Amino acid sequence: MSKNILVIGSINVDYVTHTDRLPKLGETIMGSDFAMNFGGKGANQAVAIAKSGCAVKMLGAVGKDLSGDLAIKNLESFGVDTSSLIKADAPTGAAAITVCGGDNHIILEVGANAYVTPALIDENAELFDWADIVVMQYEIPTESVLHAARVAKQKGKTVILNPAPVKEVCDELYGYIDWIIPNEFEAQLITGIEQNNDTDAEAAMARLRDMGAGNAIITLGKRGCAYHNGDSISYAGIFDVKRVDTTSAGDSFIGGFCSALCEGKSIDDAVYYASAVSSITIGRAGASVSIPTADEVKDFLSKNTMQPRD
Repeated sequence: MSKNILVIGSINVDYVTHTDRLPKLGETIMGSDFAMNFGGKGANQAVAIAKSGCAVKMLGAVGKDLSGDLAIKNLESFGVDTSSLIKADAPTGAAAITVCGGDNHIILEVGANAYVTPALIDENAELFDWADIVVMQYEIPTESVLHAARVAKQKGKTVILNPAPVKEVCDELYGYIDWIIPNEFEAQLITGIEQNNDTDAEAAMARLRDMGAGNAIITLGKRGCAYHNGDSISYAGIFDVKRVDTTSAGDSFIGGFCSALCEGKSIDDAVYYASAVSSITIGRAGASVSIPTADEVKDFLSKNTMQPRD
């Protein structure tokens, strides 16, 4: 049975330039293919969930500027309910992204995202009553993430956390998390365990559970991902696609995973579906626009098979 998903998180406008190499200190180099894309980890995850056909509402903030108006219209165009968004006295969040060799390098200005406060969460308590799953990241104040996670657990909701970008947080937060989904670099920063192989991944996942999280998925780039499946640890590979832009890779994986849970899929099937969503996304340029619809994922899976892990 389909469920309702609440995303509490960031809304940004991404200013993207492609280069053949990164500049040295004090150097100016030529770029190409400039684009203004709509992003923010919260917005991207909300779009990924909506594109997969699930009911999703977003709680967040934009500025009282043209970028904010356009960001809201972008979310609405994909079916995200934006009725709870606020317009703050600050610029809409912005990210300067340089894409080089298929990898992205990002500088973030949080802007209006700082106005997603515990007070705003309390003002929107009815959203937690509506939702079955609550999804969050760290591009909003961490005290707000803690407060929202606490409220969600008190109401018996499933809480999913993407701990990015990694910040120092209160240990209490982990006890409210049902699924924590970092990438390999974030997992290393949180646990102190460098992610070189499967043994490292398993140790990091055990550490995350020791910290209080119920379950973990660690995305491992070209090595696929490791995830809790009950009391055991399972692995998924990757799909063979050409990498064009990894900007929304993690966000699309999380959105795909959430939407699959929303549809009642098993953990194995949810990870498989999320991997397909992420693979399609990195084969395209842009942020929210690169995320596939449910029909596109279905077509992709009919023509592609996950590659076995090394």
